[in-house]
Amino acid sequence: MGKIKNLKQNHTGLLILLTCLFVFHSLIALIPPLNGDEATFWEWSRHLALGYYAHPPMTAWLISVLTTIFGAFKYTVRLSAILLHLGTTTFVYKLAWEILQTRRNGLLAAFLYGILPLSLVMGTAMTTDAALIFFFTAAVYFCRKAVIDQQSYNWYWVGIACGGMLLTKFMAALFVPGFFLFLAIHKKYRAVFLTKEPYLAGIIAAILFSPFLYWNYKNSWLTFQFNLYMRHREEGYDPEKPFIYLAGQLLAGSPVLFAILLVAIVYFFHRLYSKKYKNLWNSNTRDSLLLLIYFVTFPLVYFGVTSAGVEVAPHWTAMIYPIAAIIIMAWFLQVYEVNRSRSILHSKLFIAGCIVSLGISLAMSVLVVFPKLLPDNMIYTRQVNDDAPVLSHYFGWKEIGEHIDTLRNEWEQRPEGLFFTSKDYSLASMLGFYTPSHPNFYLMNVREDVVHGKSYLLWERGKKKIGANTIYVADTPESYKTRLIGFFKEIQHQEPFIVRDDDGRILRIFYIAIGLSYLGGEPDNLSLW
Repeated sequence: MGKIKNLKQNHTGLLILLTCLFVFHSLIALIPPLNGDEATFWEWSRHLALGYYAHPPMTAWLISVLTTIFGAFKYTVRLSAILLHLGTTTFVYKLAWEILQTRRNGLLAAFLYGILPLSLVMGTAMTTDAALIFFFTAAVYFCRKAVIDQQSYNWYWVGIACGGMLLTKFMAALFVPGFFLFLAIHKKYRAVFLTKEPYLAGIIAAILFSPFLYWNYKNSWLTFQFNLYMRHREEGYDPEKPFIYLAGQLLAGSPVLFAILLVAIVYFFHRLYSKKYKNLWNSNTRDSLLLLIYFVTFPLVYFGVTSAGVEVAPHWTAMIYPIAAIIIMAWFLQVYEVNRSRSILHSKLFIAGCIVSLGISLAMSVLVVFPKLLPDNMIYTRQVNDDAPVLSHYFGWKEIGEHIDTLRNEWEQRPEGLFFTSKDYSLASMLGFYTPSHPNFYLMNVREDVVHGKSYLLWERGKKKIGANTIYVADTPESYKTRLIGFFKEIQHQEPFIVRDDDGRILRIFYIAIGLSYLGGEPDNLSLW
């Protein structure tokens, strides 16, 4: 009881922040439908494996645990992301407290991270980045303890955290170069290369990663084919891409705070390496900040360089932002020459940064919850066969799911058998999730050059029986032609399934075809080898 009381007394601010974050992210998670990627990761969790075509398996494992315990609902699919976000925020608080010396500094750094637009998305939507951010932050935390504080047993935690990163996403590899550069440049810490613990940590990470490598060995190294070749083979140099990268980071980190991060990196590199400023903080804080700056700077520079040829999405750098919040906080402490973070709250720049970041996050939240605030031409389709606007994805899932189950009850009575198909992985996953009976949807006639969704080709093996019928559901009117024609004896068209609002305007249209008597003959385009 005494320990519990002491925890509440020492960390009341953190507990309040975590509670607020949990409630806020939970409310957001309960309202919008899953997006296509979230539904796909749920599909992964229904087909548990040691690896998948696009990524390692950690995301599927996490979803599977919670949906097995609590059932498959959109909130339980997203709950892992919310809990991981709380864990990441706790690591930010602890790391900032240890480096910047007071709990209040730690709390303000955690608050800064919590209000970033990127945190809103990654702390609510269940993506591969949710676990990557958590394990990256944990690895940095234990790495600092092992190197700067010289607590060698923390290397084993580094190994576990790195293993978790590797089991989540290939971006985990960006953890190593920044750390290596820090050790190589700072003579004081080069002796770490001569100790056994870092290599034992590497062995632990490799052991944790090995089941995924085994799965790839047994499956033509599919994940490596996808990440190292398939997803970028159509890319090329474009002078606009670096500006797209920069714009994405300004949105992810909010314009004011991201600009401060860039200034802070330059500021600290200059001052922490200058003999003139050798009395800037104590050596532990100085070295800890430099370590954090290396972890943040290398991914930023790496993606800045590669953005000339590859369109870098804003979330590709997501793992650095918890650490970036600490660097930003340290910059405010130093520039305003204060020893107590209370004084920072009087800084107009700090307040402006918080207001802009929080304002973007809240505006995004409002639009997610109330999409009809956006212009009608982004929501409504004028007539059948017209191209649907981008926000049509938000609507119609419950209605089409119930309709699919009605068709299923009619067609599954036939002796020839039945399976469900759709045109792409995103739509197939959404239909599988929102149909009450949760049938497995498969893809038809997948081309070799299709980038995403080839995991379906593994799952469907042996499931499409010759002579069976299919219910094909799409959100474009003509896609059945390249998917079904030639693979079924006959195709029957159903009336378009139209979802309208209370005023009769079209929110969503689904196009349904019935393929009679499957002939087989689809090409196996899973692997390039």
